Amino acid sequence: MKKAFVLIVCASTALVACEGFGQAVSSHSDVVARAAGHDLSVERVTALIVPRSDIPAQREVVDILANLWVDYILLATAAAQDTALGNVDLARFVDPIRDQIIVTKLRDQVIQPDTVITDEELRQRYARDEVGLEVRARHILLRLPPDAAPTVRDSVTQLAGQLRDRARGGEDFAALARSYSADGSAQQGGDLGFTARDGWVAPFSDAAFALAPGEISDIVETPFGLHVIKVEERRQPPFDSIVDDFRVRAVSQRGMEAESMYVSSLTDTLRIAVQEGAIENAREIARSPDTELRGRAGSRPLVRYEGGSFAAAHFLQVAQSWDSNLRGRFVSAPDDQIGMLLEGVTRNKILVEEAERRGLDVSSAEIDSIRIGVRMQLRNAAMAGGLVNIQPQDGETMHQAIERKVGALMEAILNGEASALPLGTISYSLRNQFGGEIFNRSFDAVVARVEAQRPARATPPQLPVQPPDTTSSR
Repeated sequence: MKKAFVLIVCASTALVACEGFGQAVSSHSDVVARAAGHDLSVERVTALIVPRSDIPAQREVVDILANLWVDYILLATAAAQDTALGNVDLARFVDPIRDQIIVTKLRDQVIQPDTVITDEELRQRYARDEVGLEVRARHILLRLPPDAAPTVRDSVTQLAGQLRDRARGGEDFAALARSYSADGSAQQGGDLGFTARDGWVAPFSDAAFALAPGEISDIVETPFGLHVIKVEERRQPPFDSIVDDFRVRAVSQRGMEAESMYVSSLTDTLRIAVQEGAIENAREIARSPDTELRGRAGSRPLVRYEGGSFAAAHFLQVAQSWDSNLRGRFVSAPDDQIGMLLEGVTRNKILVEEAERRGLDVSSAEIDSIRIGVRMQLRNAAMAGGLVNIQPQDGETMHQAIERKVGALMEAILNGEASALPLGTISYSLRNQFGGEIFNRSFDAVVARVEAQRPARATPPQLPVQPPDTTSSR
């Protein structure tokens, strides 16, 4: 129930180019990153990538390595000054947690759903919602790229229709799948096993769950291509075997429905409106979360509503709380999805304002407890990476010792011997306090040097971005 009120709250800061005039003057083309007086050279990054043939020579890879290096140099620098890391400003991390707490208090104050649900009501929901229903389906997949030429689309569609008709005419579906299906399930006669409704992409799932055992679907198109589907079995767990867990879920759903109604009653009359140019502005912020927003750039409203606005500076902190994968998905998302997200975070801001209007707050003891917990997590991460209690070796300065330890950690991560430290939003606090810069213009120099120093390859190595596709409809 609490998840419906989880907030992403933003503080103010503004959009200045990552490599402004001052940086252009003070930096050099052979420096990839700079942090707390340390420089990461093009030569050093090249040396990290060249011997590892599974790591492609790409700007994106250089970006990841540069950001990890900056985070670890700054964390080690902070730990060298204070091993308890009491010198790290945690406001960016603590403020959103504080706002989650006060909105939870708002929810408890205004939402009081009926939690009594009779067995008869549960049985009606069980039948209506087909709770726990799974189907065992087979399919034949014919690949069809979204940008396929009309002649190719017509040809593939014609073949799919022929296979559907042959299956409906009584021909062995499994044999057809083994001969024609273009995914890993072909070897099993297209058998995808028992799967819940949310286990497949929507068009496929909708078609499969509408079929009775033995029925053959019409042609179904998904991002994977064209499918012909046959359902073999349908099964649903007996009501008595799931009644207890189902009751808990039903009560939780009733609470979320009550919360949704309350949020709608609070926000629907405020005329929330995404502003012109806001979607591209949000994309640019997500693309470059290291940027700093000041003045008019930070106060520019992305969304307006009666009585207030959601500014670019607010969205910057939202973007900084995401990992690089989530930011990448946001940047490439359609405009309508970005607009919906901007409206959603604006509603979160309105909830915080309503909680504050009602006088709800968090005690200083609660804030201290949050800070202690966050600082402990940060220190544990630093200790796991060997970045606490660094001791210089003979003739070595602390500056050199930090570079040595961070270098060893980077090597261990690239060798699969250590995991990247999860810093999240705290990395931006470290950069604001101790200074950290990434020089994107040096990325191409790294890529060129790696390519020049590696042996020629017939095909360049590629890092997998997702598991191999063995059940293309899933």
